[in-house]
Amino acid sequence: MLILINRKPKAAGNDKDKGRINTAREGTVASYRAVSGALSALRDQLKTRIVATVGSVVSNADVRILGTQDLKQDPSGSSLGIYLHRISVDPFGRNRYLKSGDPTKPPQPELPVNLHLLLIGWSSSAANESTMLAWGMQQIGSAFDLDVSHMGIEDPGWGEGETVQVIPEEMTTEDLLRIWDGLPRDYILSSPYLIKTLRLSPYPEISAGPPVRSLITPMGVVE
Repeated sequence: MLILINRKPKAAGNDKDKGRINTAREGTVASYRAVSGALSALRDQLKTRIVATVGSVVSNADVRILGTQDLKQDPSGSSLGIYLHRISVDPFGRNRYLKSGDPTKPPQPELPVNLHLLLIGWSSSAANESTMLAWGMQQIGSAFDLDVSHMGIEDPGWGEGETVQVIPEEMTTEDLLRIWDGLPRDYILSSPYLIKTLRLSPYPEISAGPPVRSLITPMGVVE
């Protein structure tokens, strides 16, 4: 599953600048809470569509965020499961910098991360397992948009002009089965998606503390 953050286009630079460190730019970026916020936003938006769609076919249909401990248990009811199996650093966004609020300080690098998800037909019924997964894939389609109205509740760092997209992740059957080999249960009907790219803010700078007046070593205290 793929989440793309789209921003308003800016003036194009010279082609020879491609691959170099991008100029520092202004704007807001998310905090570490964006990871759980993206998962919650996707779940909540899908849940709002249940009653008018699959809710008339599957009793008590739901959308759940699954953790590794949940996978150790048997499904109860029929749900579309959202399982985050990996967080990676986006190699194409590592050279982006954010202007510091203090003009005397240099720009700080952003941390762009991708969220690798599995949509899982989480049900004890074979028919409902396939129904819930097919429904989730249909709702997302080729792209599923979320914006600050969905994401800003959990992480106020999201900017007004930012949106994210959830899209399918290309993956071979072999790679998909290899993921399940590392999970605490046998394979369940599932499909990979990617959330790309969450722009996380630099870690806040720590202000300097008082000067060091003594150093404790195995040989004693050095003043």
